[in-house]
Amino acid sequence: MNNQQLQADVAMETIEMDRVTLMVNRAIEEQYNRYRISASELSEWHCPSLSKENFWRLLQATAQAIMAQRGVYHRFVVDDDNREVITQMWLYAAGSKDCKWNIHKGIYLGGKVGCGKTLLMQAFCEILHLISGRTVEMIPATQLYKKIIDKGIESLATRPLFIDELGREQLEISDFGNKIRPINDLMALRYNTGARTFFTSNFFLSTLSKGRNEKGEIIGYGQYIGERIQEMTNIVEMPGESRREKWEEEKA
Repeated sequence: MNNQQLQADVAMETIEMDRVTLMVNRAIEEQYNRYRISASELSEWHCPSLSKENFWRLLQATAQAIMAQRGVYHRFVVDDDNREVITQMWLYAAGSKDCKWNIHKGIYLGGKVGCGKTLLMQAFCEILHLISGRTVEMIPATQLYKKIIDKGIESLATRPLFIDELGREQLEISDFGNKIRPINDLMALRYNTGARTFFTSNFFLSTLSKGRNEKGEIIGYGQYIGERIQEMTNIVEMPGESRREKWEEEKA
C-alpha cells in the first residue's frame, strides 16, 4: 500500500469516526432530554409550600365529605393509629426530604378491615389532585379486571391509579376460553411505564407475592409481580382495629 492510499484510508476512517461520534452525541442528548422531562414531571406531585396545618385541615375536610357521601356522619378522627401515616402523607405531598417514604414512588397501604385505610388514601389522592392537577382514578380491585377487558390494558398503562382492596379480586378469569390474570399483566405494564400507583389492601404484600398453595390453587400474584409492586411503592402498614365497630359502639 503506497503512502497516498494510506493517507486516504486514514482520512476515511477519521470521517467515519466523526460521523459515529456525532451520532452518539445526538443520541446522548436525546436521552438527557428524556431524563429531564421525566425528572420535571416528578416535582409536579409535590407542593413545598403546603404547610402541615393546611394539609391536616384539608385532609380532615375531605375525609368528612367522603364519609358523608357514604352515609356516615361521624367526625374524622386523628389518633395514634393514623397520626404517623398522616404526617408522612403531608411530608410526601410537600416533597420533603424528611419524609420516611420515597416521595417518587406510589404507596401500598395495608391494614385490617375497617381500619380507615381506604378513606385516608382516597382523601390523600384528592389532595394530590389539588396540588398537582393530576387525577388519581380510584378503581376497586374487584372491578378492575372488567375495566381491563372492556377498555383494554393499554388504557390503564400510564394514568395515575388508586387500586382499592388489592387481592380481593378474582385472580384468574376466563376470556373467550383463555385463562388470563389481568392484575398481573397490568402491574407488569405499569412498572415498565413508571406509572404512579397507590394501593390499599387487607393483605400483606408477602401474602400476595405467593403464587399457588400446596394444592396448586392460585392464592396470589407470584414473586415476580410482588417484587414489581414493592419497587413501585412504599410499603406502609396502617395499624389499628376496625373504626366502624367503634362508631357502632358510640351510637349504642
